[in-house]
Amino acid sequence: MRKKSSIYLACCLFFMFSGNLFSQSTIMQYKHPLDPLDTNEIKIVKQVLLKENKVRNDSSSLYSIINLQEPPKSEVLAYKPGDDFRREAFAYVYDYPANALGKAVIDLKQQKLLSFEKIEGKQPTGAFKADSIASEIVKNNSEWIAALTKRGIHPDSVKASFGNFAADLGLAPIGNRELIISPVYKNKQFSRMQIGGIYAFVDVTDKKVLKVVDTGGGWSEPVKVNYFNGDSIKIDMTTPKQVLITQPEGVNYRIEGNQVISHLWKFRFSIHSREGLVIHDLHYFDQEQKKWRYIMYRGGLAEMIVNYGSPDLLNASNNYFDVGEFRLFQTKARPLTYGADAPENATYLPAVLHDDFAKPIVSDSAIAVFEEYGGVLWRHQNHARRATDLAIKYYITAGNYDYGFKWTFKEDGTVVIVTELNGIAHIRVVERVTDDPGSADEAYQGNYFGTIVEPHVEANNHQHFFIFRLDLDIDGQHNSVGEMNMVAVPKGPDNPYGNAIIGKMDMFKNELEAKRMANAASSRMWMVMNHHVRNKFNHMSSYMLMPSPGVVPLAEVGSSLYNRAAALYHHFWTTPYRADEMYPTGDFPVSNQKNEGLPKWTQQNRNIDNTDVVVWYVAGVNHIVRPEEWPIMNQHTVSITLMPFGFMSKNPVLGLPPVKLPTTAN
Repeated sequence: MRKKSSIYLACCLFFMFSGNLFSQSTIMQYKHPLDPLDTNEIKIVKQVLLKENKVRNDSSSLYSIINLQEPPKSEVLAYKPGDDFRREAFAYVYDYPANALGKAVIDLKQQKLLSFEKIEGKQPTGAFKADSIASEIVKNNSEWIAALTKRGIHPDSVKASFGNFAADLGLAPIGNRELIISPVYKNKQFSRMQIGGIYAFVDVTDKKVLKVVDTGGGWSEPVKVNYFNGDSIKIDMTTPKQVLITQPEGVNYRIEGNQVISHLWKFRFSIHSREGLVIHDLHYFDQEQKKWRYIMYRGGLAEMIVNYGSPDLLNASNNYFDVGEFRLFQTKARPLTYGADAPENATYLPAVLHDDFAKPIVSDSAIAVFEEYGGVLWRHQNHARRATDLAIKYYITAGNYDYGFKWTFKEDGTVVIVTELNGIAHIRVVERVTDDPGSADEAYQGNYFGTIVEPHVEANNHQHFFIFRLDLDIDGQHNSVGEMNMVAVPKGPDNPYGNAIIGKMDMFKNELEAKRMANAASSRMWMVMNHHVRNKFNHMSSYMLMPSPGVVPLAEVGSSLYNRAAALYHHFWTTPYRADEMYPTGDFPVSNQKNEGLPKWTQQNRNIDNTDVVVWYVAGVNHIVRPEEWPIMNQHTVSITLMPFGFMSKNPVLGLPPVKLPTTAN
């Protein structure tokens, strides 16, 4: 049967919202300081801010992020069941008419405001419905009308697309909210495609058009796109015989609140209203030492960026920071599809999110916890063992793309972080109807900037990047970081036959040394190690990060992508732990800014030796769209692996019993 946790749903039913603050008797008793906010607490945040006159009681006050204010790390690590602990939330609130951003911290137990900080010159995370005012601002602009009229387009037949945040390409004063837009036809059957060659810079704060760009070219005839519509799919294939995953003896894990516990793994999980799935407090049970050992305090997706490679203005600004600009589109929470997004044996759990007006959203079946066949664990001759992996998964829809975030915990202590890419390719209108060379479209040395998937419809070349923040605490908080490369020893007295190979380890002392690039040729990997804990062979207790293929950004240094996301231009970074250093491209990448986040922090060149460290890894995917990926693509994946190295003294799963043959086997 499909299993669902009743924890969050019970909270939703238990609390009844009214216009007054909640009494102390209605506050939930939490089991752990990292338990995520429930619906009641999200409502308390808004009620406190209304009481303190920090927000308007209408739709003009927008709540960019409401989330648990995680207690200091030292307090969480010291916590024991039954201890009292602080319970706080933070909220970024944006007064749209006043263009004023503020950060509030609220004591949820006392239901009082602890602080309210005004943030000058920055724009909040989130795309708001109010931004659609850009269409009204531009529609009477004479240059806009002239550009349309020149193409034989009646101005009343079009509206402005949402467009992109102008950010560092913008013309508005620092701190203003600015968009780069193009016209689209109002007619729904043609509205999928922006009209080529017309762009406008619109300051939605001061409500004016700053500039209209008319390139004089671009295809402007209406184009009806055979865009994916899941409700009208024609089923014309034979249904395959079912492959069902069942566990007649039950599962090998239990879920206690927001903690998953198996015989080998235990971890906490939450859905953050900016980052999505976050894993906390990860332990592995050492069978030899008969104890739980610490691996990671907190791990999650800190930023996700998609940059497009067409030379027009709109695509030059198509650097989507899906975490930092759009908070993973979590106001449009969608449940997992049973048996497809996760297997039939999964435990499906809800998540609590919020909309722009601080209304809680309960997303049923948003998270899946399950066990799956992991292939062969180990084998030799006629001795083999089956791997049973423990996994947790979360899906989001970000505009035209869908992303799955899956953490897999293997029995041998390995952790695999997989990102699944699904959805619909980004498209733009072009003149050509085939990819034959020689059309009037933009091209470089005969090569186009995308693939024709329908007449006049080009799916753009682009890149996806995922930056993971991993606060690894290998057997504690005193860790060091190093890099291992496979190196050939020069032929000579130490290598008389010219065949010797070593694993060369270089230790990092400071942040600038630890800005590194992947190198598949030397099997480069990075290790987080504890000098104070060693196995019986004197190996330091370590976990190594085995990278994905080393995709690099193709946008030039000095481009908008570089200015806003220089963190992408190295695959691996290390910083000393700081609670306020969470986002590698800065807290507000919507804003007109440069070199925020990791590039700025690491200029301090702080010590990262024998201390509490955080490692950051940039995984990437290059995507030249194939015709077979239209109107919907089949899944792509990218993964990184955390693997023990010297953490134990021998194979920890050597004693695993063989698989029992089913009694009905022939």
